[in-house]
Amino acid sequence: MTLKVNSLRRNKKYMKLITAIVRPVVLDRLIVGLEEIEDFPGLTVTEASGFGQRIREGIRDTIDPFRANKRVEIAAPDEMVERVVSVIRSCAHTGRKGDGIVLVGPLESTVLI
Repeated sequence: MTLKVNSLRRNKKYMKLITAIVRPVVLDRLIVGLEEIEDFPGLTVTEASGFGQRIREGIRDTIDPFRANKRVEIAAPDEMVERVVSVIRSCAHTGRKGDGIVLVGPLESTVLI
């Protein structure tokens, strides 16, 4: 069996993988905001847990520092990345420390299943 690997560079389609770790309570608002982007390519959401800079707010944080979050992954064309990141920042912002993080990296290739 031969896999067909789509080299994004060979096809002149430069893309990025956008990964956002956000609070679960903002997920619905975030999805609505992203769906408003013309030609939005779609997303994958998975459960995530972790911590960034430690904020000890009580005994619970000392015993279990991990917070439940959602990991949102989006493969987007270069020209869409700035808009997607802007929507994530505005929809996921609650004003409290620990709202999340957005990571953007190159996407070398894709394999269609």
